[in-house]
Amino acid sequence: MNDMLQLNGYDLTLKTNGREYKVISDADLEIQKGEIVGLIGESGCGKSMLWKSMLGLADPNRWMVSGEAVLNGVKLDIKDKDSMSEIRGNHAAVILQDPMSSFDQVFTIEYHFIETAKAHKQWSDKEIHDKAVALLKRMFIREPEKVLKMYPFQCSGGMLQRVMIAIAMMMDAPLIIADEPTTAVDVTIQREITAMLKEVNRERGTSILFISHDLKIIEDIADRIYVMYAGSMVESFPAEKLRTAQVRHPYTIKLLQARPSFTRDYLPTLEGNLPTLSERREGCPFAPRCGFAEEKCRAYDMERYSAGDKHMVRCWKYRDIYETDRS
Repeated sequence: MNDMLQLNGYDLTLKTNGREYKVISDADLEIQKGEIVGLIGESGCGKSMLWKSMLGLADPNRWMVSGEAVLNGVKLDIKDKDSMSEIRGNHAAVILQDPMSSFDQVFTIEYHFIETAKAHKQWSDKEIHDKAVALLKRMFIREPEKVLKMYPFQCSGGMLQRVMIAIAMMMDAPLIIADEPTTAVDVTIQREITAMLKEVNRERGTSILFISHDLKIIEDIADRIYVMYAGSMVESFPAEKLRTAQVRHPYTIKLLQARPSFTRDYLPTLEGNLPTLSERREGCPFAPRCGFAEEKCRAYDMERYSAGDKHMVRCWKYRDIYETDRS
């Protein structure tokens, strides 16, 4: 078995004020061992809630999960708090997008290493200290001993992001979830972070789920890419197809067309807004903003169609084209 993470028919529903809202619908996602998979989509489409709910970080009194989520051969059960605590950190580590708000400002950097390690391991303070120093050096942080004694507010955003990667690596988790880790840093630090994650993937064989809305970064780092819109996985494909503009779903095409270019041409805009939870209806969620939409889109059941090798698209207009090769 070569799957590190597999989601099948994954649904996430929010219960609030006596009503239920579908946040994620029938999501399928697969990450192979040693693979980097990108997840892209607009803010608010459900990217972060996907991994938070999967790792049991969504309040079970307000959030309902159905479908199957399997991590490294273990079926995830968010109602089992003990097993989820064991999985978080040991089997899946997370790198968040805003390092300044991810650290407690009243504790030193070393304290954050110690707190993380002692939640899962019986290591001594000296063992943790030595591991932290070695990892910070690997993150190209000078004077790691000095940095460990510093408080988060004394560090730059780029340094804190590298510290966060080091903490994630300390437990040697086979899966790292990087939730927009380059959003709050400048272009130079973005390149450093992606280079570090590539090195971790190459040297340790660590699988990575890299979440972002930056197509250029996703294109550079990922082996395969999933596209999410309003809680639905509308397309997935090898990263090479993004580089060569061989994407198929109208939403992905619009994202690609809106990439900044070094010309004086105006970038095309996507009319309308991402639907709120209360605005979501049956059928294709992208239909109200799609230039190809027809009445049948309103009743489309979001069936998946194969558009070639490892390429899946959820758009009814491909039904006839790929009728003989449906997934």
